[in-house]
Amino acid sequence: MSTDPRVVVVGAGLSGLATACELIEAGCEVTVLEARERVGGRVWSVRLGNGEIAELGAEWIMPGDEEFRRWAARFGVELVPAGIDYRRREARGPGAASLEEQDAFLAAADDALASLPSDELAALTVGTFLTAIDAPQAGRAAVGARLQGTCALDLDRVALRAMGERGAFAPPRPATYRRIGTGNQSLAEELARSLPDVRLGHRVRSIAHRAAGATIELDDGSDVSADAVVVAVPPRIAARLRFDPFLPEELAIALRELPMGAASKLAIPLEGMPTPRAVQSAEVPFWCWVANGAGGSPRRCLTSFAGSQAAQEALALAAAGGDPAPWTERLFALNPDLSAAGEPVLVSWADDPFALGAYSAWDNRSWDRMGEFDRTVGRLAFAGEHTAGPEHHGTMEGALRSGVRAAGQVLQLLG
Repeated sequence: MSTDPRVVVVGAGLSGLATACELIEAGCEVTVLEARERVGGRVWSVRLGNGEIAELGAEWIMPGDEEFRRWAARFGVELVPAGIDYRRREARGPGAASLEEQDAFLAAADDALASLPSDELAALTVGTFLTAIDAPQAGRAAVGARLQGTCALDLDRVALRAMGERGAFAPPRPATYRRIGTGNQSLAEELARSLPDVRLGHRVRSIAHRAAGATIELDDGSDVSADAVVVAVPPRIAARLRFDPFLPEELAIALRELPMGAASKLAIPLEGMPTPRAVQSAEVPFWCWVANGAGGSPRRCLTSFAGSQAAQEALALAAAGGDPAPWTERLFALNPDLSAAGEPVLVSWADDPFALGAYSAWDNRSWDRMGEFDRTVGRLAFAGEHTAGPEHHGTMEGALRSGVRAAGQVLQLLG
């Protein structure tokens, strides 16, 4: 019988899988329990009807994402330049602002941010901050639409601190953004293949944790024992788990009240060979793109991301199982040179039962509680993008970093 410490990781997204890989390397016996019938969590790559790959979940690998690069190199997945700029988008539609107008407003916003005293900064939201800037309206509307879509939350709720410090609003310089040529979920699949015990379709109901170890109860009535547990699921899912004893009140409140972005993605297979583009709607907080895949050729796919409840309502997505037709119509109005080659695929992350939101979207109260998310409680540690701190929340980079950190915490707990 093995005498290696046994750790159970709840969740097979990037954070949970990275945790498991680190612990296996350190000599632990690890079991990963995943409620879905696939690995990857909010990283989800699919094949469209025309055979093209589309990302229905997390998509962009940013220029400074060194942890993601490290894991990609370790597991032999190729990162390819997307050929478009994630932050620099051509606005289209009534009242669209030029890139020059957007840059002028961003420069004014960055100057205003730099002059704010820290106590004022801590009290402001992005919405109130942008409204007060003395700059042309055209640039304000375009930047506001982009940021609201990205945050996936009404900007009057988003903490200004979540944008970062000096330079956060600076006009973006040209940068190279990447994706995995075979689909971003490929990394999760490679991590899972390296692990000896990943159990899909295993939904955790409760976690009883004591000084001597833990017992994890599943929905089917079975249970698994462990010396330590890593909870690597989105915050609202973690808040719904039953813990015995209860989590500390501060942590329980932090998990329960952290806003999650309301966001949907739509992927449309295309005819022919489309040209790359990054297009921001001037009317509704959504944008769309055609970007390169493996081999440097554009994927034959128009993908769109709509963030915030206002966007869901404007595109008739507010109800579960929303109709993609109104959104599709808007997309082809913005891109009249493109033609569909099959049925679109739509996912609304707020309706996903294993996520209940796209990613963490920080209001001021939650920002003040940030230190709660990456703490340990007895033999419990927590991972996930929402635990990745002020610089990496909401990203695949943050998910991986949180997994490495949680693994280190568990090794400390086990002595």
